Amino acid sequence: NLKIPAGSNVAIMGPSGSGKTSLVNLVLRFYEPTEGKITVDGHDIRDVTLQSLRRHISMVPQEITMFSGTIAENILYGRLDARPTQVIQAAKEAELHEFIMSMPEKYETEVGEHGTSLSGGQRQRLAMAMSLLTDPEILILDDSTSALDAETEKRIRDTLADIMEKRTSFVITHRIATARDADMIIVLE
Repeated sequence: NLKIPAGSNVAIMGPSGSGKTSLVNLVLRFYEPTEGKITVDGHDIRDVTLQSLRRHISMVPQEITMFSGTIAENILYGRLDARPTQVIQAAKEAELHEFIMSMPEKYETEVGEHGTSLSGGQRQRLAMAMSLLTDPEILILDDSTSALDAETEKRIRDTLADIMEKRTSFVITHRIATARDADMIIVLE
């Protein structure tokens, strides 16, 4: 049983196979609980439409899906009506803007199928920008900084601290440095 106050930053830790991703998948209703219930703001999530639920939740998964197209098109995927300034802001929050600006085509740079022209860390930051552009009330980061070097991860953690202040966030991590900043740490076995 967990009770997580709105606006909390929650770190979820534990060994591989302990159920960290399964826990957040239940919040997203990728599958239904076999017993008990999950409520958000007092509402059982089974009583709301999936579209309504997922409009308020965004997840940066471990396995990142990229589409062939430009960096801007990939960032826009979750919110097609976003303005260019919002795309740039999301890229800045994900510590990706400087890299994008170093590319000859900038935001119009093609990423290739599955983001093959990007490093693992760049793909993670692009996925984070996609997620942040939706401005979710609940943000889930599933080990989303694992491919980043320590310096970039620290910059993203610092940026995310400001972003997470305004929303409920779940951060699945194996790194103590990431969990240390959380309001609550959940350890699964």
